[in-house]
Amino acid sequence: MKSHIKILLDIIMIVLFLYLIYYHPGMGLRIHALLGIALCVMFVLHHFLNIRWYAVLFKGQYHFRRMIMTASDFLLFFAMLAIMVSSLMISGLVFPISFLPAAFYWRDIHAMSTAWGFVLMAFHLGVHSHSLLSGMEKRMSEIIFGYVVYLLELLVLGAGIYGFLQSGLWNDMRMIPQSLPPLPVSLFYAEYIGIIGGMCVAVHFLTAVIQGQKKGI
Repeated sequence: MKSHIKILLDIIMIVLFLYLIYYHPGMGLRIHALLGIALCVMFVLHHFLNIRWYAVLFKGQYHFRRMIMTASDFLLFFAMLAIMVSSLMISGLVFPISFLPAAFYWRDIHAMSTAWGFVLMAFHLGVHSHSLLSGMEKRMSEIIFGYVVYLLELLVLGAGIYGFLQSGLWNDMRMIPQSLPPLPVSLFYAEYIGIIGGMCVAVHFLTAVIQGQKKGI
């Protein structure tokens, strides 16, 4: 039961995160802020439901997959923390009761931390989806057209790279101001879901290559 709750919570967080990234003038800044608060609450709940992860953090052997999983978890945690802090610092733009001065440079920090948070979230999903993709490749290899799964993975990887280059995320990650016109909602979600899929495939390939090299040593 708990595992189903965790999966449902993760899906809701991803969908909500994408919706918040899609924000542009006219969508309602107050709604954006309230949904951002909801996402932060879900993030805290996510960590509470995975509290056992902290209990075993310094136990057991750290193989490659566990190392990158742990590193991505901590980096994602700090990115989300930066999102929350920057949101708090610009809260005066939304809530008149805020006692903090709304310094506009925090908006650039907010955009940068959001971009890093999205990329790290996609990487985090990639680490966790490695076993799923490996199992899918194994099952497909047992049929005549088993190579099709590799072709599909390469197409998803290509779509992810194209989406990343088109999205402007790289500029946001370096805190380079940009003013891109808002994409149609369907194109935006296709682009960003493609980035997530491409990252999952990239991490899967990288993990498979490194683990294969270690087995050959």
